[in-house]
Amino acid sequence: MFKKNFLNSCVSFFVIIGIVIGASITHVEIAFAAALSSLSDTQSSVKVNTLSDHTIQFVTPSGVAAAQNISITFPVGWTLGQLGITSIDLATSTSATCSGFADAQIQSGAASGLTWGVATTSQSVTITSGTAVIPANRCIQIEFGGNATFGGTGTTTFTNPVTATSSIILISGSFGDTGSITATIINDDTVAMTGTVNQSLTFTISTSTIYFGTLGSGAVKFASSTNIVGDTTETIAHSLAVSTNAPSGFTLSLRGQTLTSQQNITNTINAIGVSIASSTPGTEQFGIRATEAGGTGVTVSSPFSFSTSYGYNATATTSATLAVGTGATLTSTLSLRYITNVAAITEAGTYAANLVYVATANF
Repeated sequence: MFKKNFLNSCVSFFVIIGIVIGASITHVEIAFAAALSSLSDTQSSVKVNTLSDHTIQFVTPSGVAAAQNISITFPVGWTLGQLGITSIDLATSTSATCSGFADAQIQSGAASGLTWGVATTSQSVTITSGTAVIPANRCIQIEFGGNATFGGTGTTTFTNPVTATSSIILISGSFGDTGSITATIINDDTVAMTGTVNQSLTFTISTSTIYFGTLGSGAVKFASSTNIVGDTTETIAHSLAVSTNAPSGFTLSLRGQTLTSQQNITNTINAIGVSIASSTPGTEQFGIRATEAGGTGVTVSSPFSFSTSYGYNATATTSATLAVGTGATLTSTLSLRYITNVAAITEAGTYAANLVYVATANF
């Protein structure tokens, strides 16, 4: 009995010793990589077999120490193309909020001091720190393609897979944190839509009858729409109004013979013509001048555009341009003044003229 207890005691003793020794010489350390957060990859296109820029963002809980690297791996099916250094930007924010980024200096090959080094393979891009560090809980942004503008003008080189698919983009590296981003490629990412804006042109003449009254060689007369004897001081006889949505604007023209005797059509009051003239009582003159208001890109044409002189270069068969609009415009109002002078030997008779105004939209 004593022998059996002694043996049991010895076994227990050695088991305890073994446990103590094992515990003292065995040390197991398990390291866990931290998970990245706020991961995203914003592409310029998600259409199959299409060039696309990428803006990748993520928050690193651990940060990046000197000499550590970040690696981004695209699955088979994506084509990275001839990715130059100007087509890559690396930037960090001052917090875990992905905004207010400050760009870092990068170069191809090995890192040098604060300048990060960049190495690429057919499916991955690795960015390595020299002495630069990124503190913990910072948002990191990496841009690939034409959206990379810090070091120069980038070029879009990444091509999406040729078939519709969902792929996993992996983020890892010696900085220790890891994460993944799901990128979905579809057959067509463009929605085509159409709409039609109907063409529009409005044109009005405020009144179609104006009066000079009795003409004499001793004084100028101006046409009036309200005074049947005409006016001796310049007045606006009537107005024309034009509006249009024509992309190339409009042309406003007029056509018509000068004042002509109704008793003998060979007797006329001379039109001033294309060379402007001011009022000269005692000399035969028929002319117009106009001003414009309210329109956009509208100008009165010569010889009708002068402030104190007049002109008239249309005929019964030849049109003259009164005004031109260069684009779409709200209502453009043209105010017209008509002048007539006669000579002492101007043939007696009733003189009249019919002027035709035409607004043409340039769609």
